[in-house]
Amino acid sequence: MKKIIDISFKEPYKILCYFNNGEKRLLDLKRILDPQQKYAKKVFNESIFYRAKVGDFGEIYWDNLAEIKDLDGKYIPCEYDISPELIYSNSIPVEENTTQ
Repeated sequence: MKKIIDISFKEPYKILCYFNNGEKRLLDLKRILDPQQKYAKKVFNESIFYRAKVGDFGEIYWDNLAEIKDLDGKYIPCEYDISPELIYSNSIPVEENTTQ
């Protein structure tokens, strides 16, 4: 399974992803996220965008960006994430010496 092991920010809404198979791929969030969707639109706030992290499963995530209902019906904060599979299939390969 391909996992992201590191990221670097290239410009607002573009993330260079380093995969565990040695590949580097550029993800343009404008191409995969709907800016009208409740939680995704928060990612398009620059101060939030730059808080992205790599999770244990190779995903990219933002802490406390979304919310879910607990068993008592109360809303609690949770992370908003994008799977490594979705990222891989929607990103473009980057040559070794290219920074784009």
